[in-house]
Amino acid sequence: MRDMPPMTLAEIETAPFRVEQRARLRGSPEAVWKNLAEPARWLDWFPMMHRATWTSDKTAAVGAERSVALRVFGKFDERILAWDPGERFAFTMIASTSPLAKRMAEDWRITRHGPEVELEWVVGAFPTTVGRPATPILRAVLRQMFARGTARLRRLLDERGTQVA
Repeated sequence: MRDMPPMTLAEIETAPFRVEQRARLRGSPEAVWKNLAEPARWLDWFPMMHRATWTSDKTAAVGAERSVALRVFGKFDERILAWDPGERFAFTMIASTSPLAKRMAEDWRITRHGPEVELEWVVGAFPTTVGRPATPILRAVLRQMFARGTARLRRLLDERGTQVA
């Protein structure tokens, strides 16, 4: 694993590589939040993710750390930047096996719209020399991952119920 300097929330908005996606889901912000807040739940809906666990004693809070592994992209250690239940979940990568980014972070926001919620995903990164030529392909792959992931999440919400039990 290679250490990565952490990003701030503000840097996600100004990073040289950005992908921003949105999807509407039927359900409550709390029901969507449950699928973001617990690492193991990501395995049910986020494409290519095959491992996700808390690695710090502190969990479910700003500063908590988790480790995830995605097929093709590699392993990532992440630190939580924003933890606002039902509203916002953001994290920065602090170590990775991927050669594509020097620094990277994600910001997930949930906004209620009547009986639906809008899930917004913003990825911000500083590509490496190796990653820079691949950015057009990476942008397309990330957009496809979000589309597939939100389709799976939509099905899960329908199967499990859209309200928090």
